[in-house]
Amino acid sequence: MAQDCDGIWPFSEKPGGGGAQQFPEGTKRLAGYVKMSDGVRIAVDVLLPPCAQGADGTFHPVPCVVHMARYWRAWEMRWPIRELLNRGEPWDFLLGPWKSALLESGFAVVSADVRGAGASGGVQSVVWSPRETQDTLELIDFIVGVNQPAGRQPWSDGQVALFGVSYDAGAAVRAAAHKHPAVKAVVASFLFGDIWRELFPGGIMNRWFLQSWCNVNSRLDNARLAAIHPFSPLIMKGAAPASSRKQLSRCVSEHRGNWDLMSAAGSIKAIDDPVAIGSGETMTCQNLELFANPLPSLDGKAVLPALAASQLPTLLISGWACVTSGTACAAFSALAGQHWRLLLGPWNHGGVQHVRYCRETKLLKFPKAKAVQEFLLYHMPRQGFAQSSVPAWLASPKPEVHFYVCGASPAWQHSTEWPPKNVVKKQLWLSTSQLTWTKDDLEHEGSTQLPKATDLVRYKWKASAVAKGRALLFETSVCPTTLAVIGSAVLTLRLRSSKDQDADIFAYLRERPPDGGDLVYITEGALRLSYRREEEAPDHEKAADPHSSDSSMASFGVVPHHSYRRQDIQMLPAEGETTTARLKFFPVAYRFRAGSKIALVIAPDDAAHYAPNPLAGPHPPFICHSTSEQSMLWLPIKEQQLSL
Repeated sequence: MAQDCDGIWPFSEKPGGGGAQQFPEGTKRLAGYVKMSDGVRIAVDVLLPPCAQGADGTFHPVPCVVHMARYWRAWEMRWPIRELLNRGEPWDFLLGPWKSALLESGFAVVSADVRGAGASGGVQSVVWSPRETQDTLELIDFIVGVNQPAGRQPWSDGQVALFGVSYDAGAAVRAAAHKHPAVKAVVASFLFGDIWRELFPGGIMNRWFLQSWCNVNSRLDNARLAAIHPFSPLIMKGAAPASSRKQLSRCVSEHRGNWDLMSAAGSIKAIDDPVAIGSGETMTCQNLELFANPLPSLDGKAVLPALAASQLPTLLISGWACVTSGTACAAFSALAGQHWRLLLGPWNHGGVQHVRYCRETKLLKFPKAKAVQEFLLYHMPRQGFAQSSVPAWLASPKPEVHFYVCGASPAWQHSTEWPPKNVVKKQLWLSTSQLTWTKDDLEHEGSTQLPKATDLVRYKWKASAVAKGRALLFETSVCPTTLAVIGSAVLTLRLRSSKDQDADIFAYLRERPPDGGDLVYITEGALRLSYRREEEAPDHEKAADPHSSDSSMASFGVVPHHSYRRQDIQMLPAEGETTTARLKFFPVAYRFRAGSKIALVIAPDDAAHYAPNPLAGPHPPFICHSTSEQSMLWLPIKEQQLSL
């Protein structure tokens, strides 16, 4: 266990009455509808811990955690399955264990289906609409008694925290930014902060993710359980009702008018392309960005700056195998104030999987629910549930980041800033099939043509993939010592055009293990070359970018910020002419082993996940790697390891 502990972060969970399939014994569920100011009924579950319930049917006021659910606040099961889950009560398959941990700590959990989803009525006119945020704020008013004839709910002590994972995290931070006086803390896990750059990385649509997401949403919103799985209707009834089944049917029927996200996504080619939304208005992807899109309801501030200005204790959680890691790093780097915490682990989106990067890595299951439990107990203390001592990771008011360095021992490390101290960028030069630490090894003339965009790119690379011309492989010589990469790598390519107007670049950072086996996947980046036009990076991206060890070439290693605007789309130059294209990799923390090799794989497509380039043809550009036309890979490396 010591291998994966940084001396501050806890690794064991207390046994409790809750668990993977049930809430703590004695939990009381209250279900009903709360009517919004525009008349839409929002389905709400109030989960009360035993400490909030009096023996005579009265309530003891406790703090509550509000969760706005996009993917059903709870599922109703059929007999006999329901007898095996949560003592026959509806169960949340996505966040049940998180809710259980909160109930064990004496918090009430208020979970509501967002409008247009689950058992709620209304229509989703667009993702994360201002009206949806208003629903969250009105629900908080209902809980704490603001403008309510009946006053505060009898089980509420007036303190509220906001919590969410993925879409629900976006709902949480948008509401938290409005500084409701009852809100005392916010927890946002796997938060999307820049939808275009996360779901259209390099300007290329992540078709697999978007299509899968939209399919799931449509099936859930319209209660088409058989479309999720043929056996689903045999074990599930659907979203848990909040009142009568007749009311549930009426609400679900309203969801037919929900906005078609996939159609909108397929119609845009640039970040500023307008799309029509359900309200009849138009918007662009820029309207969903949390760092710089000013909102009238926030006095002209964007969501994340407004959240920082609120001085709310904030816990951000993300993973190295998730596209939201960049948002988490940038938000912490530029905006973190007192009592901010950032957790970055070896997780994919939602923390569903704990990724094992190499055979030698011993990976312990990380108690993310316990982290939320401790964070909220510290900032909303409960009588009778006081922690025996302040958890070490919360002891200081200064912001802290706890991050997992894959392959390191100890793996969990911490810092008061991001990027951590002593991380600088060091360049590797591309040569023929090689990566070299010095440009003295470059050829006088050298270039390699990008493969044709015709083959399916797979994530398990073998020598045959390169031998068959599906991808290019560049490798260093054997690393004499360990080498830790922490942050976002940058690939700067000098390209010479052939006959094609456009091409895609998919770059994968990998490790060749000491035994010479299959390449280990670490992280990736992508760019559609027609989107190569750059502009000055915003402050939050600059803050998350470490400086370069070579000041004379520092501009080549700075993380690029592409404009992605339609007016800036540029086709490749005429045949034989050169241009420069730069792309960034998703951030990561990874330790290369002594005796291993750093590897870079470059491919022309990833047909399993990304939309194809309609202008890619049989004559892609050449990657130049000569003394006069240099291409470089910039790695953010721990400074004490730069002597190579």
